[in-house]
Formats: sequence, structure tokens, C-alpha cells
Amino acid sequence: MTITEHASSRRLRLVEAHGYNGLALLTLYDGWRYFEPSDIEGFIAFEVHRGVAVACGDPVCAEADVQALVERFAEYCGGRGWRFTFVGASARVGRAAAAMGLKAVKIGEEPFFDLTRHSLSGRAAKKARSAVNLARRTGITVEEYTEPSPTIDSEIEAAAADWLASRNAPPMGFLLRSRPLAQREHKRIFTATREGRVIGAITCSPAPARGLLYVEEVIRRHDAPYGTSELLIETARGVAQADGFALLSLGTSPLQGATSQPYGRFRPVTLLFRALCLRVNFVYSFRSLNHYKKKFAPTFWEDNFFIYQGSLLLAGFAVMTAFSPDGIPSLILPKRLQWLRVVPAAVLSVAALAGIALTGFAFWEFPMLQAPVGVLLDGMLMTRHRGDRVFDAAAAHRIISAIVLLGIGAGVWSRRARA
Repeated sequence: MTITEHASSRRLRLVEAHGYNGLALLTLYDGWRYFEPSDIEGFIAFEVHRGVAVACGDPVCAEADVQALVERFAEYCGGRGWRFTFVGASARVGRAAAAMGLKAVKIGEEPFFDLTRHSLSGRAAKKARSAVNLARRTGITVEEYTEPSPTIDSEIEAAAADWLASRNAPPMGFLLRSRPLAQREHKRIFTATREGRVIGAITCSPAPARGLLYVEEVIRRHDAPYGTSELLIETARGVAQADGFALLSLGTSPLQGATSQPYGRFRPVTLLFRALCLRVNFVYSFRSLNHYKKKFAPTFWEDNFFIYQGSLLLAGFAVMTAFSPDGIPSLILPKRLQWLRVVPAAVLSVAALAGIALTGFAFWEFPMLQAPVGVLLDGMLMTRHRGDRVFDAAAAHRIISAIVLLGIGAGVWSRRARA
């Protein structure tokens, strides 16, 4: 009797065998589309935005199959009229993509800790060590969460909601979706407790092919004492070290070192990245985030890539759409200015209504303006009704007004749908 392997079981097996990028476990979350050829042991998780297949991290496959799987994915997308891109690709895939002739743009650097020799001792990690010691003196305890409890689950979810509400930027999607308990049976979860209340948590995803434990989310309540997140990270590092993991990663530091590109000049991109660090820092705090990760004194840093085919503008626009579930304007506006998202549509609607009102008033006050419309109607509508009565001009005006209103409404709707 032949037993057919279920698709989800196959993907889990492949992640456990070939998961190299820290984002590998994320590919098992709900909502992805998959490219998984039957003749290659691997798959690619992606979403389609604006005619571009936006893929998550690396292809999940053996290193020897990376090029073949990417080439097959390119053919698959081409057959459907899509372009494609990979976001959050590792340095290994970045090198392979550049060798294949694809464009690989460095978008940041990922800090790694060599667990065979890393510790918080030494001058470089002084600030992190001080924060950890302060958290312990404050009475915070951190332990691994292994036995599921509905009460603790709800506290973790509440802490995550509180953390998202306290951020200046709105919730994001794609690689930055907040799902602390998704695929929990394959994660390592640690909770920070003070006075019997969960005030923070950290979720870590394993990437077995590299012996890596990847810090996926660090969440804490807005009133959690200073040092809570540092103690969570240090506890996870100690447990990973004791359990035989080779590496720990804190995730990509966006735009860190991105003004220096290893596989091309990409001058417009580097100028944009420099502007983002200077101008958009008030929304996403790139510099603060990167500084925070540096204080743990990582053993080494690796480049992280955005790989694309064709037009950079179209690929970048699709990626922005993927990260912004509430529309691209929500991506660049802080929470206190999110109301500005409705301004373009409101202005357009008001202008359309004002134009209709002004046109109606002009036709009412100046009857001679109706002459061209009357001539047009006489030419187009020669049909006579019962009683030999000519088509009612008022009805014609109503029809034209309805068509105009429907056209304007359709334009506004399509504009908001594209956003």
C-alpha cells in the first residue's frame, strides 16, 4: 500500500531538513501560496502583490538545488505573467542570485552569536549586561514556556497587543506579521513574569540546517521594567547554548550597512536608504533598533538581501504593498497621522461633487449651455414614445448625471483598491 505524503507534512519535513534561513519556519504559517515542483526536494513560499510574486526568505531546499529551484520558479512566474522577488534572503542565496544574473540588493545585516564562545562578558556587551542585571534585581523571572496554558496564552496575546499599540508604526504584514503562538509546537517560547503577571515574551524559530535559533519576536508590555527584553534574549541564548545550537540570530537590522552594495552600485537605492535612515527614522527607529542589537556584541554580521527580476520600481512597489496590509500610505505615516490616508479619496470625492453641483448650477442659470447637449441627444435619441412624444430631456439629463456619478464612483473605488 502506497502512502501519499500530505503537502503540509512534506513542507515541515523540508524545513526540518533544509531550513537554513531564520525565516524558514515562517513559511509554514497560514496564508502563503507555494511553488513546490515534484522533481525537486524543496519549495518556495510567496504572496502575489501587483503582479509580482513576493517570496519569503530563501528557497527551502538543499544548497545544491537552490539555483535549479529559483530557475524553475522564474519559469513558473513567467508563465503567469508575474515578476518575482525574494525578501529577506540570506547571504548564501544572495551570492547564488548574483551569479545567476539576478539583481541582489543588500537591505541590511543580520547579527549572529557563535554560541560555542559568546557571552555577555567584556566591555562590548557592558550595556546589555547591565540591563540584564537590573531586570533580575527588579524581580523579573524568565522561563521557557513548554506546557500550553490558556491563561498564559491569553497573557502573551495581551502583551503582544499592548506592544503593537505602543509602537509608533502601525502593524505590518508579510515577514513582520505578529503571530507569537503560530506553529508553537516547533518554536521555543520564553516568558518574562513579574509579580505573577506575564510582562513580556520571546519566540524563537529553529533553522536546523544551520544549527540556528532565530529570534522571531520580542514583545513586552509598555510598563515592563527596563531590561525585560534583554533578560529574555540572554535567557534564550543560554538555553540555546545548553541545547547544542551553534548560532543565535536577532533578525535582520534594516538598512544596517546597506549604503555599501556588494553586487552592484544601485546608486538610487543607496540614496533612498540613506534618506530613509534620516527621514523615516521617526516612524520605524531604524537607528535605535540597530543600536539595540549592537549592544549584545554579536560575534559576526551577515548581509541580508532583496533579490528581484526586471524593474526595481515595480518590485519595490509590490514589496511595500506586501508589508502594508492597510495600504502603502499606512506604511510611511506614524499612527497619529494615519487619518491622512483618507484625505486623497475625500478630496477627490468632494471635488467630484463640487464639479457636479457647479455644472448643474451653470446649466440652470445659463440655458444656452444646454444647447450642445440637446443637439447631441437629438442626434443619438431619435426614438419616439407613445403619443408621438419626443424623448424627455429631463430624463436624459438624469441619465447623464447617473453615468457621471457612476464613473466617478468607480474611479474612486479602483483608486482605493489599488492602494
